[in-house]
This record gives sequence, structure tokens and C-alpha cells, in this order.
Amino acid sequence: MSESRRLSFFERLNRTPKHRLAGWAVLGYGGLVLVGALLGTQILLRARSRWVPGEFVPVVRRGNDVLLPPSRETLSRGVVGIMPLLPNKGHAVLGPPSRAGTLVKRAVQQERGVLPHGSLAWVSTFVYNGTPRQLGVAYEDVAVQTEVGDMPAWHIPALSEEDRPGERDALVIVIHGHGGHKAQGLRALPALRRSGVASLFVTFRNAHGAPRVGRGNLTLGDREAEDLTAALRWAAQAGYKRALLFGFSMGGNIVLSALRPRHGPLPLPVPGVLLDSPALDWLDVARANGRRYHLPAFMAAHMAGVVKWMVTRFGGQNFDSVDQLAAAPTFTRPMLLFHGDRDRTIPVTQSDALAAARPDLVEYHRVEGAKHIRCWNIDPEKYDAAVEGFIGRVLGGVDND
Repeated sequence: MSESRRLSFFERLNRTPKHRLAGWAVLGYGGLVLVGALLGTQILLRARSRWVPGEFVPVVRRGNDVLLPPSRETLSRGVVGIMPLLPNKGHAVLGPPSRAGTLVKRAVQQERGVLPHGSLAWVSTFVYNGTPRQLGVAYEDVAVQTEVGDMPAWHIPALSEEDRPGERDALVIVIHGHGGHKAQGLRALPALRRSGVASLFVTFRNAHGAPRVGRGNLTLGDREAEDLTAALRWAAQAGYKRALLFGFSMGGNIVLSALRPRHGPLPLPVPGVLLDSPALDWLDVARANGRRYHLPAFMAAHMAGVVKWMVTRFGGQNFDSVDQLAAAPTFTRPMLLFHGDRDRTIPVTQSDALAAARPDLVEYHRVEGAKHIRCWNIDPEKYDAAVEGFIGRVLGGVDND
């Protein structure tokens, strides 16, 4: 008697030839790797975010305390910034969080303008989303001329130049990261000011507000290093005698790329560099971000390999030219290095490796509990002290006094 019932999925699967199942599995696996690689390639090659990341929250003000609804930003460790949007604009820096019932309580540490009760505010671990004016610091908008167009920058003269204009010595050039903004580095500005140096906050090609080149693809630090070299030329023309380079995330790779011999002699002496959560090995970054999204290690490795091929094919990128760990033996300048052990964007193991490879050059601060480029937030006083101490040592004093 013939059986008319339908076979279940597992019964049909059991009757399918094994070679056909293997073929489907290979195709499925390849498809998943390809989709992940396409997404990863787009993220690596293009980043022109208009807004500094943050959240909008209602504010309850109780004296010097602010009560906020719980969220990823409001519960973050360490310091955050907050800017009321309604009914007025101002800016405040809030201290570490504690719980107050169902709300998050933070104390106001600094305040410019008013953070009123009942206002709607932007809150972020990036602390600042505007210009140096948010810190009460005067600055000038300048343009750094490059072969692909003018890069917008903020120039903040040294404090001493306010009394003795035209006398310039040392400048710190601050460069943001992948998908970032010049405001990313403003957390370090007070320490730079106290150190007696001037500063130049600059962007690079294909970032937001900067000239678009070709299809707008980034080169992960390689060609962007030419924009940093142009910033050094600007500094030399402005009368500065020497410069330190301060890079955040991909900005750290740009800094180290600019120091490599292939980019030629520098327009100004560079006695040292400062790095915060630097991207040192992009292939490792791709692998780590695959693991971040819970891919098995072998799949993350395969996906990273395809990402490397795609970035090379469509962006013309040579990964070796931005592999700063491989280049570590060639570095000659002192480095101040910060990296958080909770960084899920750039593995802290990269900075571990750089510090281990060059203990003769690297002063390493591995910050417990810090996420990507949030080392300052965990302990601003300790971070600032490290910056001020490093600048004092490598410059041997600043002729701006």
C-alpha cells in the first residue's frame, strides 16, 4: 500500500544526497561571508557622519544634580557632556552616574549657560559636539591647503600669545577618527592649553565637512596622511617651530602613516605623538568586528579576508602601508598611548602589542572600563596629567612663557 502523506522537512533532508547538501552548505556559508564582507567594506571605505553620536533626553534639575532617564549614554561610566536644546542652548559636563530610583543621577561639574529643569537635551560620552566655544575658548577657523582642496580646521593660539602675539613655538595637531568630527578631540583641549602649546584641530579628505575625492572612499590612513603633512606645512607657514601629533582611532593610524618614510620628510620637527585608541591593524579590526557580532572565529577570519580583498579592489588600498604593528620597529619618536579594555571597535590587544614591541618609546595607559575613545571620560584628571606630563617631557619646555 502506497504512503500518500507528505514527507517532513527532516525526512526530505535525510533523503537528499550528501554531496548536494554539502554544496548547499558551501553556497550558504559563502553567501553569509559575502554579505558580511560587503557591509564591512562599505563601513571601512565610507564615513561621513554629520552628527556626533549621542541621545536626546528630558532633564530633571535638582540643585547641582541632574536626573536623566536610563539609557546607553546616561548610564555610561565616567564623565558625559550635555547640551540643552530647549528652551536655551548651553553646555555642561556631568560627573559619573549613580541610581536615583528609576533615574540616573549625575552631578554638574562644569556649566556654561544654563541647564534648566524640564529642558530637552543632547547627552553624549563624546562630551562636546560643537566648537571650542563650548569650552569658553576663543579660536579661529582656518583652511589647510592640500592637493585635493582646503581642509577646515580650528586654530587655538597658545595662552601666552594673547599677551605676546606673533611669538610661536609648539603646536599640537589633533586629528579625529573614522566617521568622526573635529569635536572628538575637544576633551583634551584644556590639558593642551595648560601645557602652553597652541593647537590645530583638523579633518581629512572624505570626512564630513572636508573635500570629497573620487567616490569618497577612505584609504584608512594612507592618503589621509598627506592631509596631515599639509597641516604641518600650514603650521610652518604660520610661524611654528615644532609640532606634536595627536590622533584618535583612525587618526592614530594617520599620524603613524605620516611618520613613515614613504611620505617623505616632514615640514616641521615632530618630537612626539599622542594616540588614543589607535587603529593599528585594519585586518585585525575587521576580524574583531565580525566576532563582535557573534560570528564564529573561523567565519570572522574568512569575512575579514574578503573585506581586505574588496577594500584593495574597490578602494585601491594597500593594507601593508597602514599596518602600524608591522612598522613598529621603524618608529623613532616617543609616544603617549591610551586604550580602553572595553573597546569593541578597535581591539585593545593592538595597543598592547605596540607597547610590548616598543617599550623604549611608548608610555602606555591601558584604561580599565573605557570604551572606544572614551579613556578621558573614565578619569579626566589622570588623562590630562598624562598629556601635560608627556608634552612637558618631549618638548623640554615651551618658548611661549
